[in-house]
Amino acid sequence: MLSALLLAVFTVNSIPLDDTSSTDTQYARIGISLSGGAFHGLAHIGVLKVLDREGIIPSCIAGSSMGSLVGGIYAAGYSPAAIESIVVNASLSEFFGSTVPFGARYLPERQQSERYTLVLSHRNFIPKLPSGVISLQNFEFLLMDLLSDIEFQTNHDFDNLPIPYRAVAVDLMSGNLVTLKNGRLEQAIRASIAIPGAFPPETIDTLALVDGGVHQFLPVQPLIEFEPDLIIASTTVRVKPEADHHGLIDVLSRTIDLMTMADYREQLKLADIVIEPNVDPFLPSDLNRASELIEAGERAAEAALPEIRAKLNGRKVRVKPELKFDRIYPYVSSIQFEGLKVTSTSTVRHLVRTKRGTRLNFDMLHEDMIMLYNTGLFSDINYKLVFHADDSVQVVYQTKESQYGFYALGVRYDNSDNLILGIEGGQGNLWGTGASIRAALCLGNPRALRLGLTGTRLFAFPVGYRIDMFRGSIDRPYFANSTWITTYNTTYHGGLIEAGYILGNNAFFKIGICAREVIYRLPPVPIFDSIPANEWVVGPTLRMEYNNYDDLHLPNKGTSYVAEIIYSTERLNASADFSRIDFSFDHYIPLSSRVLVHPGLDLGISHGDLAWDYHFHTGGNNFIGYENGYFTTRNRVVLRLSLEYRILNLLDLKDYPVYLQLISNVATFERPDGLFSNGNWVSELHWGTGIGIRTNTPIGPLNLSVGIGDIKKDDLLGARVNYYISIGKEFRYTK
Repeated sequence: MLSALLLAVFTVNSIPLDDTSSTDTQYARIGISLSGGAFHGLAHIGVLKVLDREGIIPSCIAGSSMGSLVGGIYAAGYSPAAIESIVVNASLSEFFGSTVPFGARYLPERQQSERYTLVLSHRNFIPKLPSGVISLQNFEFLLMDLLSDIEFQTNHDFDNLPIPYRAVAVDLMSGNLVTLKNGRLEQAIRASIAIPGAFPPETIDTLALVDGGVHQFLPVQPLIEFEPDLIIASTTVRVKPEADHHGLIDVLSRTIDLMTMADYREQLKLADIVIEPNVDPFLPSDLNRASELIEAGERAAEAALPEIRAKLNGRKVRVKPELKFDRIYPYVSSIQFEGLKVTSTSTVRHLVRTKRGTRLNFDMLHEDMIMLYNTGLFSDINYKLVFHADDSVQVVYQTKESQYGFYALGVRYDNSDNLILGIEGGQGNLWGTGASIRAALCLGNPRALRLGLTGTRLFAFPVGYRIDMFRGSIDRPYFANSTWITTYNTTYHGGLIEAGYILGNNAFFKIGICAREVIYRLPPVPIFDSIPANEWVVGPTLRMEYNNYDDLHLPNKGTSYVAEIIYSTERLNASADFSRIDFSFDHYIPLSSRVLVHPGLDLGISHGDLAWDYHFHTGGNNFIGYENGYFTTRNRVVLRLSLEYRILNLLDLKDYPVYLQLISNVATFERPDGLFSNGNWVSELHWGTGIGIRTNTPIGPLNLSVGIGDIKKDDLLGARVNYYISIGKEFRYTK
């Protein structure tokens, strides 16, 4: 997504401009001050669009908070239209968040990282809260892509930008206002937008810096050093707010407004013209209404044009100069890592492609940092360049290690197993290798405890491994002749050892050996007479998986294949010999921006004396029209097809689409190779059809479906009607 946005940015911004840096007095020097206001500050884009279109190009810019973002990118040479393209097309999670793109992390890593609803870090078993609720790592990566080459070409001096620039921030320790005029432009912007409590501070040199609006909401004073002839202030203060609900950013933003009101009035006195976009109808957190905010800025700037032209009194304005990319990139003299306290250097060094003796390449440098961040070992990644007299440079990767102790909590409800709670805790990055030790407890159905050691890297190789011990108990229903007969219980315990290879970011395979004893607590029902009191299953296992979904829990496109094979043998003291193959396929095919088709297949085949606990359980979410566990069989073939229509986005957010589903499925529970040997094979088929809704919630996906089973076998009035509802992520290891 970000790469597409950047392509659009550079396409929009490719028109060269002449440098008319004459000191003739006929040219008016214009200074522009852009206020904070959280996402209200997006209105500044509309103000700059109008001024840029009219040729009213500033000679200097100062910005605070969101104003520093808009003003800084504009000062670096990007057009207002390019900035608008980024803001309007980026999702909230991409723009302000720490979510790793789904395809960027190894598949087992992202599956584990998204398993639970809530994850807290701990140090010495004491939970540690972050310095900011919302990470800005993805935002920093975006700014690096936009600005790193420009920073280098201007020698990290904001006066050398196409438009000289100042950003204001506040030193968290002293409380003093800091005006940033050199260094990494990306870091200056990042510091100026760090709303305390919402975003973590940015460290520059020895200073921990937060939002400039804490001290100076409207930074007019920093423009005075440029001696402008005319100062235009664009400010986004709500006069008569219309919205009455507030989130974290809304409350913090309003608090900052109130704290700085006295300074705000003093800054207004220094401005010659004040442009005030009407932001009353918007919340400070309304990024999803970016287009409307930009339009509000355009209307306000249009209204101010007569006054601006009157103040200019016919004087010309300089044309925005084009930045020349003529500085030669130095050779890399060495690679260093800062901040590694636990992580071994050998664990991360092989991940970076920037090498000693090659010329500095910022695209490669940014890819290195993304690779490091995607390991999950670090909460923050940045870089520093140390230039030497011989025109070489030392590249320093600045890392902030994550708190490797963790607690995870999962909450799930479905109408089959009712409320289920999951708790997992452990310690990651053992011995600096990235491995983790975990303990998982599940309360509900099943009731289970699991202890294990896992990892996805072995030295420089993407080798996954797992050593697990487990113990648990699960209740299952049993149906016969379309009737619920009883619920029975099994307890199990055992262990497994697995190792495998990760094939790119979307696939892996692993082989292992599993030993598992299952003890049955069966009611006195004749169907259970032939089932032993306990069974041992011991033998090799194989799992292969491919998944390129765009979202793990609520996919809109992508394909998933999963194949699992287990072979249990008496040679390893198993109770009986059997083999079982379980294969599933799902494909989400977008037909348009709102419509998608979802075909799927579940295939299960067994051979030999299959253990009772390893039978296939079908119904509920994986077979509409039937209750969960309605079929308990040795084999199965289930074909699924749904047509889905996105009817809306909850809260107008792209991450919360609501899909209406038309679902159908057909199944047989005979072996596929013997199905057609029966002349009346159609009678072996079971049908189901229905409707459903799926969407996202803060605790995980919501699925609701209502279906009718075996329509052709029963008359419509007598057909079975079943519903299924679930909410929350699926964190159970056994189900």
